[in-house]
Amino acid sequence: MIAKIKRMIYRDVGKVDLILDNNQLEPGERIKGEFQLKGPKSKKKVSRLECDLMQVNEDNESETMVEVAATIYMSKVIDHESYTKIPFSYSLPESLPQTKYRFRTRLVFDKNVQCTDHDEIEIVKE
Repeated sequence: MIAKIKRMIYRDVGKVDLILDNNQLEPGERIKGEFQLKGPKSKKKVSRLECDLMQVNEDNESETMVEVAATIYMSKVIDHESYTKIPFSYSLPESLPQTKYRFRTRLVFDKNVQCTDHDEIEIVKE
């Protein structure tokens, strides 16, 4: 009973972080970086890693999906001692309006438990 209450209070889902080499890009440019995964305190099985390019409405901060940047299926058990790096590479679409964008990254465990990360990028045109 106490363990169940602790799980409800302390979300033990791990951490995902997308580290980008550059966050100011031109349309069509290739971006590189890496996903860094840190496991939760208790062992959990990772089912997939998803990363989507999202366009952000600057008025109300709502997001619209532009396209899938990466989906990596895996069957790996990780815990707090696990630290994994996975390379990331993605080519931006050629025709992107100059507005606010972000990568939304999700690490999905069994039973659809998720942890998320958001990384802002800026589209510049010369």
